[in-house]
Amino acid sequence: MRRRARASPPVALITGAGRGIGRATAEAFAAAGYGVVLAELRPDPGRRAARALARAGGRAWFRQTDVADARSVDGTVRATLRHFGRLDVVVNNAGVLRVAPLARLPVRELDRMLTVNLRGPLLMARAVLPAMLRRGSGAIVNVASMLGKSGLRQYVTYCATKFGVVGLTEALADELHGTGVRVWAVCPGLTDTPMARLTLATPRERAGLIRPATVARTILGLATGGRRAPSGAAIEVTR
Repeated sequence: MRRRARASPPVALITGAGRGIGRATAEAFAAAGYGVVLAELRPDPGRRAARALARAGGRAWFRQTDVADARSVDGTVRATLRHFGRLDVVVNNAGVLRVAPLARLPVRELDRMLTVNLRGPLLMARAVLPAMLRRGSGAIVNVASMLGKSGLRQYVTYCATKFGVVGLTEALADELHGTGVRVWAVCPGLTDTPMARLTLATPRERAGLIRPATVARTILGLATGGRRAPSGAAIEVTR
């Protein structure tokens, strides 16, 4: 009687995984037995996070990635498939923020938010879908924001990108209906990340921040099927 080949462990690719929600999400997937690709633009935090996961017994691999650049994104996806042989989950977490009235926001900052926060998830989804569709399974989780559901002054461009992330999630889920590939968005409130702390002036403002690990647990639950939600849903994370 022939032995059935043992299936290789699942693999998750997380963008912006060097710190904040991305790093917490990488830790959550590694603890759940996933191989983890830390797709991060900045080498130092990306490598530090990968080393920390490896020391804790995880299978972690850093890959420098600019999510706003199609060649970089495509290269990371190809390298992941070569390195691990599969790709089961993608978490589009990388994001940037500049708080300013729209009339005073430099165009380069406006463009950067548009390309990282919105073009990035579109490019990554486009790159990973062929492999997921061939397998007939996969999960894409897009990190949006509560500001992807309601607008706020001085966050005009950021809100536009996060509303866009929620919209692309709903439309892509509809496009992928019946393929086995599922898509969700998570919409955290203010979360204790380096990016958020730059915009909050007082300890009182910072006291109510959500822990990155809380957001990470929601992402893991969606991707692994532990939390039931229809594909295309935008899940709020407030505590």
